[in-house]
Amino acid sequence: MGRMVRKQIVIQAEQERALEDRAAALGVSQSALVREALDAFLGGAAGDARKKRAWEELRAGMTDSAGLSIGSRGQRWTREDLHGR
Repeated sequence: MGRMVRKQIVIQAEQERALEDRAAALGVSQSALVREALDAFLGGAAGDARKKRAWEELRAGMTDSAGLSIGSRGQRWTREDLHGR
């Protein structure tokens, strides 16, 4: 974990009680729980971009493989061929 920066926030009383209860239940500090929540929230957009990139790479690989007939040794199978056996 890098250098810590102190921040002051204002939350509602219900949020304070929920934060206290959850932190106690998990056995972590309230600060650790807030940091974890921030990581999950802020990492969402970056995670979505990584997932999209990964899917695009996977799809491109599948398209390339289909064009090269990789995995089928050049054989083109039809649904009827597979169900006829």
